[in-house]
Amino acid sequence: MSDERQRGKSAIDAVHTDVSKEDEAKIGAKISEIYSVDSEEAIEIHANYHAQRILAGLERRARQNGMTKKALEEKMEHLAVQEAAYQVATGQLAEPAAIDILFRNLYIMESKGGDNDRYVNFYG
Repeated sequence: MSDERQRGKSAIDAVHTDVSKEDEAKIGAKISEIYSVDSEEAIEIHANYHAQRILAGLERRARQNGMTKKALEEKMEHLAVQEAAYQVATGQLAEPAAIDILFRNLYIMESKGGDNDRYVNFYG
């Protein structure tokens, strides 16, 4: 970081540069320092950061498979995005894995229980 302290998303992006899943859990302390908040709030900030990234990844993947943004938004309430983001923020789950799991759940909802995500096609 430069002499001028970074804040917001750019500060969290900087902390995430080349971070492994195992190091995710340690980032909470850095976020706590950046924002001058306690560890509980730091984890919440960290989870919210990952929730935004997970949502963007899900949206991109759903769009690539023919699902409209509106259809995705309608199904989002049935996905545990915040829980997955918390698991990523605490180092229990890698972000790409969270996106894969949530996309698979989205596919299962859309296909009414079908389980083939290789050639998924949404018509929402």
